[in-house]
Amino acid sequence: MSSTEPSHSIAEMAAQLLGKYKNLIIGKYQEQADSYRLHQLMSNNRFAQQIDGLHKENCFKYDADPNIFTAVMDTIDLDLIYSNVDKNEESEQDYEKALVKELLRYFKEDFFTWTNQPNCTQCGNNSNQQFKSADRPTPEEQSKDRLLSLVEVYQCTKCQTITRFPRYNSPYMLLKTKTGRCGEWANMFLFLLKSFGITSRYIWNREDHVWSEYYNDKEKRWIHLDSCEKSYDQPYIYSKNWNKKMSYCFAFGNDAVADVSAKYIVVKDNALPRTEIEEADLSFLLFELTKSLRNGLSADELYKLGCRDQLELLELEGEEVVTKTSTAPLGRVSGNAAWKNARGEGGH
Repeated sequence: MSSTEPSHSIAEMAAQLLGKYKNLIIGKYQEQADSYRLHQLMSNNRFAQQIDGLHKENCFKYDADPNIFTAVMDTIDLDLIYSNVDKNEESEQDYEKALVKELLRYFKEDFFTWTNQPNCTQCGNNSNQQFKSADRPTPEEQSKDRLLSLVEVYQCTKCQTITRFPRYNSPYMLLKTKTGRCGEWANMFLFLLKSFGITSRYIWNREDHVWSEYYNDKEKRWIHLDSCEKSYDQPYIYSKNWNKKMSYCFAFGNDAVADVSAKYIVVKDNALPRTEIEEADLSFLLFELTKSLRNGLSADELYKLGCRDQLELLELEGEEVVTKTSTAPLGRVSGNAAWKNARGEGGH
């Protein structure tokens, strides 16, 4: 036997094992769905119905209209953004990372604004605005955003003027108003990321907050982004810094739906009970939704995404989620004190 034969045998064995693993990963996404179990779950569990609704809303809209990317690029200050990225020494090692950080800064400091209460249309300020009611959109308001479903109504205690604040979903309207709360911020910021071709996804928390993540291909992981807070890679801020109590956090992308609760709920005392759905049913549902999103992809694409999923699963099951950042302010930055404390996000 020559000295090269053993190494050849090991290499062949490794290739066979890799091939079997690849087929196993691919095969999971090509298996026929358990339609009966899925139908029963969707019929009998309201939380499953809610997750499916969120999947239908947030897994498709950010990639459905390429014209919005052009509109975004025409609206933002590209010269300022690229100039700041070029000045960042980090751009030499990871240009996309430097770009994402600059987009966070630009969006928070130069582009979008936070609205606690809208300015009075008569007085021009919001210090005397009092919330009166939630209303349905008028035909005129609806014509600006077909997905608009809520309008907040305020009355100025000084001049008695009524001001309506539509909670727009349309990115075209948000490019005009450039204001809102976490829903509008997360929505518009994700369109901004997508406009630069950055792989990103929408994160939903059941206790009324939303943010985003982008996939860093060099680090092989999803990185937390919160445009409201100008926060990069600080997944712990909600549980630790805000002292926010949470139960479920889900990620919605164009090729997967995932439970990322373990990444964000890092303080045990702030973990609320997860009783809305059996854990086995939740895993089944998220996998079936992911499988439907990947329908039609090639074997190589399925394998690549499957490996990405496995890396994320290892991270989520680890003792501590990987993060390069360790500090953040106590309590939430965005919103006034009364609003933050009412939501349990003041850090106390």
